[in-house]
Amino acid sequence: MLNKSEGIPLYIQIRRTLREEITNKTLVPGQKLPSEDELALRFGVSRMTLRQGISDLIDEGLLYRRHGVGTFVALPHLDRDHTRLTSYLESARQEGLEVAVQVLAAEVLPAKRKVALELKIEEGELVIRVKTLRFIAGEPVTLHDAYIPYKLFPQLLQEDLKNKHLWDIFESYGVRVKRAVQRLEAREADEEIAALLRVDEGFPILYKERTVHLDNGTPVEFTYCYNRGDRYRLTVVLER
Repeated sequence: MLNKSEGIPLYIQIRRTLREEITNKTLVPGQKLPSEDELALRFGVSRMTLRQGISDLIDEGLLYRRHGVGTFVALPHLDRDHTRLTSYLESARQEGLEVAVQVLAAEVLPAKRKVALELKIEEGELVIRVKTLRFIAGEPVTLHDAYIPYKLFPQLLQEDLKNKHLWDIFESYGVRVKRAVQRLEAREADEEIAALLRVDEGFPILYKERTVHLDNGTPVEFTYCYNRGDRYRLTVVLER
C-alpha cells in the first residue's frame, strides 16, 4: 500500500515502487506485470492513477506494452553511439551487458552484384561470408550478415569468429578500420528473420547496410544487419 499522507502524489509513489522492483530484480526483464485491476487493488488507487505511474516507466523505457496482451518489464537494450565507429561487442561490453555470438555461416562464395559494388570488386570474385546471430542476456538481438574480400584475408575462416570481432581480426593482420558508411531504414521481419530473432513475423526491425573502409580507403566489409526494434537503440549527436 502507498502512504497517502506524506504529500507525494500517488502515481509518483507507484512509479518509484515499480522502478525499485525492476532495479532489485523483483520484477525481471520480460516478465508480464499483473493486470491493471490487480495492480490498482494492490496500491489502493484508481486505474487512472495507476496508468499515470506506469506510463512514466514506459516513457523511461523500463516497461513496454503489447497491445491486447499486457505490460512487460523491458529487456536490456543495446545503445549504439553512431557518432563513433564501434563494434557490437565493444558497445555491449562498455554497457556491462552479457553478450554472446552464434556463427550461422562461415564460407567462401562468389560475390553477388550488390556486394561486389559495395566492396569495389568484380561480380563473381570470391568473398568470405560470416553470418552471425548476436545475443544480449540470452536473447537474440541482431542478425549480422557480413562479406569480406577473400583476397584480403584468405586465412580468415581459420580465426575464432565466435569470440573475436572481425575488426579485431583485421587489426591482427596489420590493417585498421577507419570509416563506415551506413544506411538505416525501418522494416518488418520476414519469416526467416522472425524465426532467428524469436519475434513474430511482421515485427519491427531496424535494418542497416554498412560498408566499412580501412584507413587507406579500401572497402573491407559489407554487411546486411537486422536489429530487433525492441532491443536496439541508436544515438546520433548533431551539431550546427
